[in-house]
Amino acid sequence: MTVTTYGEHSENAAQELNALIRDDVLPSDEQAVDQLLHCREAVVDALRQRLYDLGQDSWYPPPDHLPARTPKPTLAGLDDKLASLVDNIAFALPALPLEERRAQADYLTPASADRTVESWRTAAIELLSASHALSTAETQPWRTDPGAGWWVMRDVAVALEAVLVLDSRLEEVGLLAQHHRPEFSMGLDEKRMVLSQAARVATWHATSASPEDATPRLRQPAGSTVVEPVALVSTPSDLAAAQQRLAGFLRPMLASDSFYAGEPEISADSARQVTASQLYLCRAFAAAASQSPKTATLAAFFNERAEVLESLQPQISHLADVRADQEPNMRRFWQQSELTTAVARMEDHGVALALQPTQMVELAQATHEVTHNLGKALRRELLRGTTNLVDAHPRHRDGPVRVGRRSRLEATLTDLVNMPAPSEPIARFSNPLQRAALQQTLNLTPTASSRTPMPFPAARSTTYGAPAF
Repeated sequence: MTVTTYGEHSENAAQELNALIRDDVLPSDEQAVDQLLHCREAVVDALRQRLYDLGQDSWYPPPDHLPARTPKPTLAGLDDKLASLVDNIAFALPALPLEERRAQADYLTPASADRTVESWRTAAIELLSASHALSTAETQPWRTDPGAGWWVMRDVAVALEAVLVLDSRLEEVGLLAQHHRPEFSMGLDEKRMVLSQAARVATWHATSASPEDATPRLRQPAGSTVVEPVALVSTPSDLAAAQQRLAGFLRPMLASDSFYAGEPEISADSARQVTASQLYLCRAFAAAASQSPKTATLAAFFNERAEVLESLQPQISHLADVRADQEPNMRRFWQQSELTTAVARMEDHGVALALQPTQMVELAQATHEVTHNLGKALRRELLRGTTNLVDAHPRHRDGPVRVGRRSRLEATLTDLVNMPAPSEPIARFSNPLQRAALQQTLNLTPTASSRTPMPFPAARSTTYGAPAF
């Protein structure tokens, strides 16, 4: 296996699940059936582990699969309960008895001559590898960023619906008769409705495809004690990670934080440097985004940021520190300098800031975090009672004065803080082929039912005196 990213594993798994739904063939050999059922169990475990990583449960149940909570879904407010309903559906799937389960190496290692069993085995390996990549990734933004979490939830919902369709076929021939299953108030049609709606809502709200590039974290050398506070930028693809690192350095601390000792949130020099540098970067990013029709909409996002920063720059030109102490966080200087010099170097050498649409979206998200944290930190420092920043403009005859509320500078910073984050669904820029094909196959695969639903609404009873049509 040469693929390592979550996205590649998920694509391969979706391809195998799609083939299983379209072929609708089951093995007859007893050993093949046993391997199939164990591979199916691994598929279910991989999806449950992914839900656990998303934080839907505070603990992961042991292998005996305790009964899931029985929900009573209603259409009112359904979207707000989708994540929990998907979690409940996953943990209510039929499970092999504990005494019949074997080590995964026993049934995932040997290849099968049966095409159906081999597809189940490959799907299990790929889904387990994808979940492992998410669980052990060095950075895991999908745990805290809803835009990235919805991307993972969409994959889980689509794969779960595929498992439900395949389980219904196994149920027809009695292959799941001996499995443990908790009582559940939802039928197959209701489960598929919830999962398809979850996939649709996830497509709307997934604004980041960062899980696609998740890889298992490499083990660090035991003797290494080197700390690298700055994210280096050597290629345009490194810009988003560097901006995210800078956003973390700019994030203001609260008075309730145990490490906060009353030091200034940001110094005057740091505020001027970051503002001027981000203005330069936003203009460069806007020019790069306008070069591709797919990312042209993001050019307006960067230009709006540049306009506010351009308005802010002259207003902070006369800010001064009350106490000329050292900058409380020198990593801001280092990271911002690395970003600015890297982009300037690329422009001097004729290196275009060519980024994939998903990378440009990630860069826009990171730039929003930088400008948001810059405005919040500077505004908080200006308005706090023991501020270290004053306005030293020469027009003040009595010397430097404090920046008050409802001043022009405070209003500009408020505008910067309240600027919206990019809200474009990431599916407009990235729609993985195999997972899209699997979702389309599910849309065209009806649930087996003894009665075909009718498209005609029930006749309405007329009341006396009602107007006739």
